[in-house]
Amino acid sequence: MNGTSQLRLAASISIAALALATASAAAAQQADDDGAGIQEIVVTAQKRQQSGQDVGIALSVVSADALAQRNVTSVTDLTGLVPNVQANFGAGQVAFNVRGIGTNEFSANFDSPVALNVDEVYLSKNFMSGLLLFDIDRVEALKGPQGTLFGRNATGGTVNFFTRGPTDDLAAGGTISYDNYQTIRAEAYVSGPLGAGLSARLSGMVVDQNKGTYRNLTLGRREGFEKKWALRGQLKWTDGVTTALLSITGGRQRGELSPYEGVGVFTPASVAAGAPAFCVPYLNGTVRGDTAGCVRGTDGGYPGDRDPYTSTNDLTHKVRNESLGATLRIEHDLGASMLTSLTSYQFARRRQLEDSDGSPVRTIDVQYDNRIRQISQEIRLSSTGSGPWSYVVGGYYEHDGYRNGDYLFIGAGAAPGYYSPFTQKVDALAAFFHNNVALTDTLGLVAGVRYSRERVSFDGGTFAATGLAGTPFRPTALVAPLSAADTSRKDDDATFKAGVEWKPRLSSELIDKLLIYANVSTGFRSGSFNGEFAASQAALTSLAPEKITAYEAGFKSSLADRTVQFNASVFHYKFTDGFINVDSATSPVPVTINAAGISSYGIEADLLWRPIRQLTLSMGGGWLDSKIDSDVTVNGRSLKDARTIQSPRWTYNVQGSFTQPVGNGLSVVLSGDANYRSSQYYEVTNSINSREPGYWIVNGRIALNGPDDRWSIALFGKNLTRTVYRTYVNDLPDFGWLLNIYGQPRTYGLSASFKL
Repeated sequence: MNGTSQLRLAASISIAALALATASAAAAQQADDDGAGIQEIVVTAQKRQQSGQDVGIALSVVSADALAQRNVTSVTDLTGLVPNVQANFGAGQVAFNVRGIGTNEFSANFDSPVALNVDEVYLSKNFMSGLLLFDIDRVEALKGPQGTLFGRNATGGTVNFFTRGPTDDLAAGGTISYDNYQTIRAEAYVSGPLGAGLSARLSGMVVDQNKGTYRNLTLGRREGFEKKWALRGQLKWTDGVTTALLSITGGRQRGELSPYEGVGVFTPASVAAGAPAFCVPYLNGTVRGDTAGCVRGTDGGYPGDRDPYTSTNDLTHKVRNESLGATLRIEHDLGASMLTSLTSYQFARRRQLEDSDGSPVRTIDVQYDNRIRQISQEIRLSSTGSGPWSYVVGGYYEHDGYRNGDYLFIGAGAAPGYYSPFTQKVDALAAFFHNNVALTDTLGLVAGVRYSRERVSFDGGTFAATGLAGTPFRPTALVAPLSAADTSRKDDDATFKAGVEWKPRLSSELIDKLLIYANVSTGFRSGSFNGEFAASQAALTSLAPEKITAYEAGFKSSLADRTVQFNASVFHYKFTDGFINVDSATSPVPVTINAAGISSYGIEADLLWRPIRQLTLSMGGGWLDSKIDSDVTVNGRSLKDARTIQSPRWTYNVQGSFTQPVGNGLSVVLSGDANYRSSQYYEVTNSINSREPGYWIVNGRIALNGPDDRWSIALFGKNLTRTVYRTYVNDLPDFGWLLNIYGQPRTYGLSASFKL
């Protein structure tokens, strides 16, 4: 399906959505008779329980049932359910991009502009998210800066994962699935009371893939095996006034990552002559794996076919990650307010080996060895009453101890490579206040303020090194220091949020409830250091903090006797000193720099329709214009007006679920979803080869459910149309190749679940 056809299909579905919304008024009486109506989802986006339709911010919620129906197995799967949200997966790290704000930073020592929280605990590094997606109650995606409510500030938004907690009654259940890549995925839990105010929950997951997604033509074997496990134990105590919840989570990943497709960029004759020159297909953006006229600078070869699921690298991308975390949450009911303490310790280690040139020659490979120890403490007081004033006031402290030991080795260690041993410490302190004031029964004001003070220290550098030894690899000889620093920087900032919410009383038979809101907010992400493989002292740079001012207005509505929800918003972001990742002559890998200005404009809308009890339809869409405003020059080329990475102009998603009873308490559930992304760039230079054309992803599921949904057997399929699309691009013409990583191929299988 070409881009024009895709857009026509999107337009047709959008027109159909409007027709459905109009027809829903006529169907409202039937809906009442059938007991239909959309159940309101309770969220904690403002640190108190509210209906998502009563929160005046851009908010997307994905429930546990929705995660199961759409067979979501990784955090990257969430992007197909939320407009204007993307996820970059490269080098074993997941980096979210929200409304044009995000990054594809190469180094692991940077904090993400989009905060990731698990049960309100902030995870500071992108590689900490690989083992969290199990026994999830819901996911809340909040767009824009959220610093007046959350412990650690973020500029782009917040993705919050909430796990299921201990129950007052005995409960147990599990799910197991098997797919065409011989992958066993299993989850299980048991929960219940222990007596004397105690209850507990134990849950876990395991993934064991026995047929790799890729065929390695060099090694003559399959690769890309996913193997991991994780456990979570929770112990809860309450006396009715004070509640304490201790949660401990740990896991290990022992598999392989997706390999790079190493595409050539030089003409064969020029490589043979020792004077490499770019081939025409590379220059005009048409180079593919089977383009014989374009060869790599490493071996003078090329992949040889267009199959994205074959590879020619001489090393498999091995991963050896592990994590351990403990969180103690204490809540004390003071009557009109709740005092909450949130104490957390998080540890994660990332050890990966990748073939960085995607060729059968040992040219450039990278051993990643990153470790993070994070301690955080949040204390807040929040109102619990139903009066005209609600508030949250709190303080937050976080200490990160990060250690880097990455080694980029050349020629299997025979030639000097780059070894970057350094430590980075972060001490973040903040105080925040947020409140809502109801001026009348229909009009309310929102205001909040935050003060952040953060210190980032850096000690270490980069060495020229040779030889390999140990696990993980370490150089056997340090040839010469290339860069070094023992320094720190302090950044502080005061950010705010101000808004208005109006809930007009309407006599319309169509509109049941309406919220109109407008907000302005600011955000801050502290500076950092660009120390990864800094090949010269000039390359080891200090980065200024990035800041954002966000404007947003929108409405949320419930229509036709609560059978329809229709929400929409418009926004404008003004970003200063944003981090962007570019190639540099001072470093063998992309480096992070400050861009003077980035601006984003956009529109989002989502529609949910439940005309009868058995049928639920939803769709969402977004338009985005995000570009660099400043005249930043990289390698002699201005980036002014370049689109930011992973910022498609159009995103669209549609989901549907239909339940048909078949007797004896049994029911058949048909569900499907599709999402569209228009063309986007994976590099901020907007190089023609980093442009990914628009594409659709279509998924489906058919299930037979037992009485009261106590058990279920389902047949599922993901990427049913076999769409080929890239999730990561690294355009490295100076090295002589273009690196691509592709999204997962069509996957199908069976799953079964049960609960007591």
